[in-house]
Amino acid sequence: MDQATLINKDVNIVAYYFKNNARRLRCFPKRMEYDGKRIDFTETGLVHPTKQGQRMIHVFDMTDGQADYRLEFDAQALSWKLVAITDTQYAPVSTQFAPSY
Repeated sequence: MDQATLINKDVNIVAYYFKNNARRLRCFPKRMEYDGKRIDFTETGLVHPTKQGQRMIHVFDMTDGQADYRLEFDAQALSWKLVAITDTQYAPVSTQFAPSY
């Protein structure tokens, strides 16, 4: 990770894909709308569930080949949040997480 930009904004996931692993159908984001742009994910990285209080949150690390995206899906509210973008032309310019040399 060269530079991560914290976003923490709700986004629309407008396309999904499905995998059937060990008789369990899983759903993954395929396309996201963010800041007036459509981003097509090409690979899925780490996926894991976690809890925030009583809410079950599913964390997805995705890439479009140019940037990495961390998404959270709130299983109770059925909403998606873009948490951070790493190494990208889409992220707003911010030096908050820039490495200091």
